[in-house]
Formats: sequence, structure tokens, C-alpha cells
Amino acid sequence: MKNFPFHLISILLLTFVSCINSQKSSDNNQPPKPSFSGNFLTMKINGKEWSADHGIFGAFHPKGYDKVIIIAGYSGKKDKTEKTFNINIYQTDGPGLFSFAQGNKALSVAQMGNWSEQDYLCGSMMGFDMKVHVTKATNSEVEATFSGTLTCPSGPTLVITDGKFYYHE
Repeated sequence: MKNFPFHLISILLLTFVSCINSQKSSDNNQPPKPSFSGNFLTMKINGKEWSADHGIFGAFHPKGYDKVIIIAGYSGKKDKTEKTFNINIYQTDGPGLFSFAQGNKALSVAQMGNWSEQDYLCGSMMGFDMKVHVTKATNSEVEATFSGTLTCPSGPTLVITDGKFYYHE
């Protein structure tokens, strides 16, 4: 019984030190992790929400492609009606603000495939004008926001707003 207060004090002291150490190891000036847990590609197209529901992919300088950031995703059934969206930013060293249109020197491109039966390819050689802010680009993670326009073969323009992309392996 005489040793009880000493043991109690020792246990409390060890618990206190342990709590301080665990707090220090989690607070080592690292930026906070994103609050979301999965990959996503979302945007508004002519004011309506659109989201990729599969095939979301991002890459930074992938093997075989020097100096490129790839943003891609698919929506719908995996058949001829599957909508495919991608942005390829060429001749880039990393994150930054990119503004490019059809005919740009780096050959960067934005396009939506299979928007409709009539508009099988919007953007690309039909015409596009994009602003992309890549905030993170590493071997395993790509994060960006974007907006712009994609011209379709039958004449209409897809107005892209509130574009958000996140991919990690």
C-alpha cells in the first residue's frame, strides 16, 4: 500500500508522456490529408452536374510520355454510349496554371467523347479553350480544378465549370 501513490504517479506520468509523443508525431508540419477518400472527376456541363463513375485516371510524366499530365474519367455503360472525358497537358514540368486552346504549341488537348450520337467528339480538333489549375502532380497523385469550353461537331458548345479532379494510386 505504501508504494501505491508512487505507482499511480508513474502510470499517470507515462500516460502523459505517451500522449505528448503521439501528438508530436502526428503534427510534424505535414499538410493535411484530403478529406475525401477516393478518386473523382466532376464538373458542370452547361450548368448540369456530370461525374465520372469509373475509369478515373491521372498521371504525371508516365513512362513513355515525357512532360505530360493526364486527367481522365468515364461515365455510363461500357458500350458505345460511354462518355469519356480527358485533358492532356503536354510540355509541363509540374503543377501550375495552364491556359490552352486548339492549335496550342504544346499540343495540349481537352475532349469529351460520345457526348451524344450526333456529337461523338466535343473539343479536340473540333475546338476547345481550357483553363486548368494543377495543384498537385506526383508519381502517385494528381489534383486539379478546371473550366472552359468544348466545341461539338453539330455546332453547340459544352461550357465546363466547377471542374474538380483528384486521383491517387
